[in-house]
Amino acid sequence: MTTSNPIKDSLKPYMKGKIVATFGLGMSSGFPLTFVISLLGFWLSYSDVSKSDVGLFALITTFYTWKFLWSPAIDRMPLGFITRRFGQRRGWLFVIQGLMALALITVSRFDPASELFAVAVLSAFIAFLSASQDIVIDAYRIEILEDEEQGYSAAAYVYGYRTANFLASIMVLAVAEYYGWATAILTLPLLLLPGFVAVLCIGEPERPTDSRFLAEEASLKTYSPFAARLREAVYLPFKEFTRRENWGLILLFVFLFKAGDAVTAIMTAPLITDMKFSPADVLFANKTVGFITLMLGVGLGAALYKQIGTFKALFLAAILMMLTNLGFAWLWAGDAEPWRLAVTIGFENFATGLGTTITIAYFASLCNVNFTATQYALISSLGNQARTILGAPSGYLAEAVGWVEFFILATLMAVPGMILLWILWRKNITGAT
Repeated sequence: MTTSNPIKDSLKPYMKGKIVATFGLGMSSGFPLTFVISLLGFWLSYSDVSKSDVGLFALITTFYTWKFLWSPAIDRMPLGFITRRFGQRRGWLFVIQGLMALALITVSRFDPASELFAVAVLSAFIAFLSASQDIVIDAYRIEILEDEEQGYSAAAYVYGYRTANFLASIMVLAVAEYYGWATAILTLPLLLLPGFVAVLCIGEPERPTDSRFLAEEASLKTYSPFAARLREAVYLPFKEFTRRENWGLILLFVFLFKAGDAVTAIMTAPLITDMKFSPADVLFANKTVGFITLMLGVGLGAALYKQIGTFKALFLAAILMMLTNLGFAWLWAGDAEPWRLAVTIGFENFATGLGTTITIAYFASLCNVNFTATQYALISSLGNQARTILGAPSGYLAEAVGWVEFFILATLMAVPGMILLWILWRKNITGAT
């Protein structure tokens, strides 16, 4: 008689080759964002670039928000012999990664103090390539796995993503300290290798060969080859989604689900600064306690998505994310003690890890396999819009009402998303048609 080992059983899904590949894809996807939103700011600041100019570089992050605009081209447009040799997904990924490596190598040769415009242009190009790489990787990782594996895939992807965030920060800052920023930035293309090797080993995902929707559309009217291809790439992904019942509710839920969390995330740093926590306190809370609890949340999120189902997992994630907002109100109401900061950040990162894994798996379930890249880009971009639209005025709100009241209001902002989740749950609106 054999006895099961719960730990071994829980880790077994992550040993599959395609799940391991998803981890590598997450690494290649994660580090460019770290460069764009964090390391770039350090590089510019250490090069004596003014705060106002450093702030303007935040504009390049808009590529992540609007990536659905060019996702149809990546989804459908072939790249000649590259596509014939490697396939649609791998061909695009190899081209994008090659261009990104070249852009990183090139930008490292410039001095921001005297060549700021060139650095800005190249950094914007890197952000564009990063968002484009995300389009390809999201489609690829969804298409290589079955629906029941999407939860584990999402967890592996987030593990890889966060690991790359951590490694990029530590690696670049450490190398910059001893060898300068030019050499430090040259280390970043190495993090493209895990994703490159992953898709090289796994191969091109199989494209669906039987689609009643596409067959019906093809029978409606005869188009020229160019017009038919353009229509299939740009128009049909949106038509297919909007012909689903209650599609508007789904998109509204995607937008509002992390509304409260988006508002809170923007104001976390100002709160910690106001409480006079030292950099060492923040480093311990974020890079030690926060990183560990984040990884625990990611793993639990995958297990919950598999064991209790989509809506129960989403509901639990929503409750935890609401409670973390109240955690910051608790932090402000007490003394500035390091252990209290660690508890608050740890709880927040745990909820973030759990919620991120579950929402990534849920977004994947909403995509029709014929239009994975375009539909996932649209859905994920819509989710990011809340961070931009609702997060922008959060500072004014915090100044107007005070920290405790601000975080209570941020908690209440999650209620509309919870109501929509309950409606979707009641109607059992899950997955693509």
